[in-house]
Amino acid sequence: MKMKTTRFFSWPLMKQSLSANKVLAIACTVVLCLMTVVTTFAGNLIGSTSDSTDYTDAQSTFYSHLYVLASYNDMAGTALSYEDFAQAEDRTQYDTIFEMMSAQSDSLALSSEDFAAAAELLAQSAVGLDTYIANFEYVYALGSVQGCFSGEDLNVEAMMTNMLEMMGVSADLVENMSQMDTSAMLNQMYFTIMSLLPILLFIIFAGNALIVDQVDKGSMAYILSTPTKRSAVAITQAIYMIGMPFIMVGCGFLTKLIACNVIIGEVEVAKYAALYGGLYLLTEAMAGICYLASCLFNLSKHAMALGGGLNVWFFICSLLGMFGSENMVNTGMGVEELGMFNRLSLIGLFDIDALGTVGSGAVDDSFVPKLLVLLVVAVVCYTVGAIRFQKKDLPL
Repeated sequence: MKMKTTRFFSWPLMKQSLSANKVLAIACTVVLCLMTVVTTFAGNLIGSTSDSTDYTDAQSTFYSHLYVLASYNDMAGTALSYEDFAQAEDRTQYDTIFEMMSAQSDSLALSSEDFAAAAELLAQSAVGLDTYIANFEYVYALGSVQGCFSGEDLNVEAMMTNMLEMMGVSADLVENMSQMDTSAMLNQMYFTIMSLLPILLFIIFAGNALIVDQVDKGSMAYILSTPTKRSAVAITQAIYMIGMPFIMVGCGFLTKLIACNVIIGEVEVAKYAALYGGLYLLTEAMAGICYLASCLFNLSKHAMALGGGLNVWFFICSLLGMFGSENMVNTGMGVEELGMFNRLSLIGLFDIDALGTVGSGAVDDSFVPKLLVLLVVAVVCYTVGAIRFQKKDLPL
């Protein structure tokens, strides 16, 4: 009885690929999920920008009330303080002072309730309420003092700037560091290093093992001695290289959603769907290169040199390019010229900042053409690789 010829897809070959690479696939997926949980926890510790804004607003409100109390003390000869205010059971006197001072200014709207609320919020900050009060005392005292030589008003900010310059630290650098987007930096590190590395290791080793390694070892001769056409081998292994990274990235995505829900308490589904979708397209472009190299050569070392070497080069360029990013340069830890390495890597087309705007009110769609380039690279590599494998001479 003549056996049916397999032309497009071989399930036995797929099972062989799944079995041969299952340990590597599981290990890389577990590492990816662990990295996801760790970075989510770290992001929660860093805190959000909105929390910092709340403390800034609270500090401004708290200082306004302290300034009114200090000014009233100067005029009336009293010695009112926040400590007296906090211990007072009847705050009628303070309400009267705040109303009187607010009436003299169009920009002030003070009350005991706002004063107490601002103090309560600042007490929960890492700085502590006592430090805020001490800082105000310096600001208030120096605000009425002039330099003995320059005649200019002295203040705490100018004093700190001068001290930093004496230590060789630029005040602009300190300001840039305070404005640094730590959340964006963490996302950059996670998606271009922590999550990409385990997937990259998988596609390099698995991509090499699927075709060229079997040709090199001679096992491809056995596969092709069965009613399995070269087209079935090429298509089956391409499906494997498309499907396995999808499963791995999908596990990372689900882990991220669960971690955000458990650790942070809120989930930005659209944002992370876009980011992990971009990550998948990037990994497929890199997997396509490994697949193409595996189809081009008959020796495993040659395929590893091209496919693995090129992808490792992309990864190294991404590491160097990260130190040329705006955040790194602003903190003084980067060099702007290193940003050129992002243009020498496929990873540079993975625009994390733009993808992170998905789901917000102002979506930056500049990531669309970049992802299309990654898609084209993947399609071309898989197509050319499959055609080349079917037509080339094999040492069988």
